Amino acid sequence: MKLSLLFLGLFLVATSLSNPAPESIMELLLKARQDRLSTLVQAIQAAGLAETLQKEGPFTLFAPVNDAFKKLPEESVAKLTATPTELKKLLLRHVVKGNIPLSELKTGDLTSLEGGISKITVSAPDNITVDKAKIYAPMNLTSTTAVNGVIHFIDHVLLP
Repeated sequence: MKLSLLFLGLFLVATSLSNPAPESIMELLLKARQDRLSTLVQAIQAAGLAETLQKEGPFTLFAPVNDAFKKLPEESVAKLTATPTELKKLLLRHVVKGNIPLSELKTGDLTSLEGGISKITVSAPDNITVDKAKIYAPMNLTSTTAVNGVIHFIDHVLLP
């Protein structure tokens, strides 16, 4: 009896460790590898969107990695950092209302919170683009599901 209780206790501990408490999109971004997402996190905070991505939802966030921001012309980056309203508008272009997991993305149009239309193209389960920005499918197999939505990592910043 004691041995079976011990095994049950170990099973419950292992289960709780493998299924941590759900986190918000913002919490997942803050815990992610900062060498991959620090620019996005800083931009979200500068635009005043951190609280929205912390509490509201559900959202689908197409999250540009740091290398995506490096592809932007320097003058564009300078303009965005100088005008928080433009930065917020650009970031809202990356957010869609609703929770759309990778497996449910279909070829077609999505309307962002900014009001722009993004074209989704699915040519294979691991070859999905959003306005020509490739979704890193292998990266999305990790913990990208949040209590208030889902995150899909992309290789380009979505421009209007």
